[in-house]
Amino acid sequence: MGSSAISLGLGLGGGKAATSSGTSGGGGTPFTNQYSVSFDGTDDYITIPHNSVFNITGSITISAWFKLDSNTKYMSFLTKRASGSIAFQFYNTLTGGGLDGNLRFAPGDGSAYAGNSQIPTGSWNHGAIVVDNNSYTFYLNGSADGTGSLTLNTTNSADLTIGKLGDTANYGDGNVDEVAIFNTALSASNITSIYNSGVPNDISSLSPVGWWRMGDGTEAGSGTTVYDMSSNSNNGTLTNGPTFSTTVPS
Repeated sequence: MGSSAISLGLGLGGGKAATSSGTSGGGGTPFTNQYSVSFDGTDDYITIPHNSVFNITGSITISAWFKLDSNTKYMSFLTKRASGSIAFQFYNTLTGGGLDGNLRFAPGDGSAYAGNSQIPTGSWNHGAIVVDNNSYTFYLNGSADGTGSLTLNTTNSADLTIGKLGDTANYGDGNVDEVAIFNTALSASNITSIYNSGVPNDISSLSPVGWWRMGDGTEAGSGTTVYDMSSNSNNGTLTNGPTFSTTVPS
């Protein structure tokens, strides 16, 4: 589990202007980030249909940008859980009841592992979990935020969800952007590149097996589909009313 809490002060302002990393998004088009998805904390979430590509064992990386409006609710960045069967859950805990409002990861072995730092509300942050065989590292805003050991060995046929902890009635309140999953353990320098000093970066060269840009894909900030911009095209669906927002990391 994590060590003593680290002073944070790393949150980013909730800007509304489009941001650009200056890298190419393909075809010579600059990579820009113009949209996120907003969740109201009541019942809305994103559903991504099950695909065997997400049955990952051994090594995994999950990356997400998020702005929490409340620390009294759980926010799922990416969950694969149904009927109590958990393959993985990457989420932020609420505060109170013995929980600290920090990053958490459940690998399906009945345990939950925690990062060190409480996530501030009202500001954009980047979080990642990297599991390299039996070792894990949390990252918060480009820096390591807790390490330890775990075993990732559970798979299931559950759909993926963002904004909701699988089959539980826990719904996040805030915005989520640029969610990606990899079937490899990314390096610390890879995470630094993704964080990019607080501006989302083009990650296509890192070969994610799922990459949901939350409005910046084919959907262009409209409709109810969240397109997967990886080569696997596992598109998600806005469920119960989450909306595209122009509030993005900047």
